[in-house]
Amino acid sequence: MNPEAVAPLAFVGVLALFLAGFMMWNARRLRASETLRRRLGERKTTQDDLMSDEATGLGRWLAESGLGWTAGDLIARIAVAALLGLVAGLALGSGTMSVMLALLACSVMWFIVRRARARRLAQCDEQMPQALEIMALALRAGHALPGALQLAAQEAPAPLCHELRHAYDQHQLGRPIAEVLQAMGERLPGCAAVETFVVAVAVLQETGGNLIQVIDRIVENARARSGYQTRLRALTAEGRQSARMLALMPVGFFVLAMASDPNYAGTLLYDSGGRMILLVAVALWLGGIAWTRRLVRPMT
Repeated sequence: MNPEAVAPLAFVGVLALFLAGFMMWNARRLRASETLRRRLGERKTTQDDLMSDEATGLGRWLAESGLGWTAGDLIARIAVAALLGLVAGLALGSGTMSVMLALLACSVMWFIVRRARARRLAQCDEQMPQALEIMALALRAGHALPGALQLAAQEAPAPLCHELRHAYDQHQLGRPIAEVLQAMGERLPGCAAVETFVVAVAVLQETGGNLIQVIDRIVENARARSGYQTRLRALTAEGRQSARMLALMPVGFFVLAMASDPNYAGTLLYDSGGRMILLVAVALWLGGIAWTRRLVRPMT
């Protein structure tokens, strides 16, 4: 690499790190006031709300992830990650590698959001039976459904306690309990226990019935489903471990090849034919990871 290009690249890298740190500090500073406004039920009346219908999908994913990011925070992090990838690629002296690293950095940021969302929803689904048992005990003790919801919010672990507390705060602000629970179900998609509980409350409000018995049945079904998921994970453990090993083998081979022959990486990075081979190899590698994950994932 040309030594004269080191200084500009270093300056761009330091600038990108500075921008990343500033945006993280600014997001943390605004998070407290934004959380308070959401709890009080206030809605922004800025021009961004005029585009809320278009940003609903992204905003909902970010809210479900529990990271506390807004759409602007995610876009800023993706931009900084892409800039760092470009700088790293230019430091290697390859424009193709710069583009590849920038795309990889953007993919990593989106993967972080997806991973956090899946983990949070899985935790809420796992914690819901315990919260329903607390609500059933409160109902047997003579509490109304809002009081049982408040008690469950106080005793349930995070992150489910935040959703239950948010639902109770909305009810205290005057929103009907059925709408509150329906909104909670929309915030926790894929949580079977939550969806069943929301539907049961809506039906029982129209037809009447014993909510305690319905909650006991929901808890029983949730426990059975949890046992099934545990057995399923045990049966697919070997396939998942094999998938991880196969995914790491190309990376390990590339590292060993570079350690044994430094010219190996130069052929892939600086030669036009090597770059094409590298692009095809990465595409096939990512496709193999996606296909293997689909094989070990249960049918829906």
